[in-house]
Amino acid sequence: MRQSVPLARHSSAWLTALTWLTPLVLLGAAWLPVGDPMPLPVRLLFTLMAAGLLALFIWLPRRLGYALTDEGLEIRRASGTFVWPYRDLRASATPHALGVKQGGVNAPGYFSGAFAWPGEGPNTILALSSSPRGGVLVTSQGRRYFLTPADPDAFLRELRARGVPDA
Repeated sequence: MRQSVPLARHSSAWLTALTWLTPLVLLGAAWLPVGDPMPLPVRLLFTLMAAGLLALFIWLPRRLGYALTDEGLEIRRASGTFVWPYRDLRASATPHALGVKQGGVNAPGYFSGAFAWPGEGPNTILALSSSPRGGVLVTSQGRRYFLTPADPDAFLRELRARGVPDA
């Protein structure tokens, strides 16, 4: 049986607006008649870059997902899907938020990669989340991950019911 886990919503409106503004600036720089016109190949390159960014901003958040299966916790992200067996997991709630991105992707609704961690333990954490705050720490094979289900308490109760101890 597969039970999908709803994700937390990203709530930084100004960051989302700024991110979506980037492709529009690229298009404006290429096609608005200001100063000397760019050569057509450069305009087309800027247009392709803007289209690629728009596609990424739409596609990336839709690729992230969590599910509780009979085998374990299933994590879906842009680079693929994997399952952590419940016997290998530890989980706990955390009041801390992700810090500065150290490597990976940081787009509205999609945070994946290494981030600075202000909480206990090592100062770096791996994020597989839809928001920079309101998450759950999951440890698998000695590595800590930051996940953001919409209801962290219900998510932890479900993990406990499947035999996952506190971290």
